[in-house]
Amino acid sequence: MNDRINNLAVDTAAWVPRDGEAPNAERLLRGNGLTLVRISFRHGQVLDDHRAPGPILIQCLSGAIDLEVTTEAGRQSHRLDAGSVIHVDANNPHRLRAIDDAVVHVVLHRNVAAPTA
Repeated sequence: MNDRINNLAVDTAAWVPRDGEAPNAERLLRGNGLTLVRISFRHGQVLDDHRAPGPILIQCLSGAIDLEVTTEAGRQSHRLDAGSVIHVDANNPHRLRAIDDAVVHVVLHRNVAAPTA
């Protein structure tokens, strides 16, 4: 259950899967500049290539996932086990596939200015 009063989310690591090919993604809270999403995967479910308009942090809370990210250097693959966190730059296409049943948090950063040279 989630309590959105005072920007508080509780029980955020709960595994709340759904049947089918795609995982269950739920926005847990949204605050000034940030959104927290929980994604519950069943083994083998895939979140196909997509992009985020701002930088994101992906944290694997339980289970394991494969993450593929396309950057200027090319396609990179990462295995995220429970306790792993990775940063993905804005607009980089990425794809997640569950190796095991898994719960992932994604923190989306909104309204972030691009770095200046």
